[in-house]
Amino acid sequence: MENQLERIKSKLIERLRENSDGEEEVYLETLPIEKITEFENKYQIKLPQGIVDFYTKVSDGAVLYPDDICNLEPFENWCFNKKLINTDFNVENDLTYDDYLCINDYSFLYCGNIDLMDLGCGMAYSIVVKGKHYGEIIGIYEMYLEITNKNFLEWIEGCIDGTDENVP
Repeated sequence: MENQLERIKSKLIERLRENSDGEEEVYLETLPIEKITEFENKYQIKLPQGIVDFYTKVSDGAVLYPDDICNLEPFENWCFNKKLINTDFNVENDLTYDDYLCINDYSFLYCGNIDLMDLGCGMAYSIVVKGKHYGEIIGIYEMYLEITNKNFLEWIEGCIDGTDENVP
């Protein structure tokens, strides 16, 4: 995992250098582990190790695209339902448009996950922090939900490399 973290960090620094025109020093701010511990204690959850390592050893969020769309949110901007964060995310499989048409109560979508990347127009990537798909990234795209079967580090590296098939 340490090699993957170093590789991701190098790629993010390189991306920042490209976007800064070489006029300023490039560095990544990390999050103190105490912030993570406070969060976990407050909401009585255990965050997946990959996201903890990324935020505390690589960067507190990430600018992936210069237009501020599809960027990894800093810790302070994480979006989640405070009442449902400690409830299992229990969606078993991807949900299609037809599945959504049969649903009356969408509150289950807010259980046990944290939005990490806002794609706009009601679309986001989230990480599951409670339930069967713990540690996996899910994508919510209007009336479609995809369980990516990727952990955080696999997913973020795919975003950086442009190989994640769902990030523009």
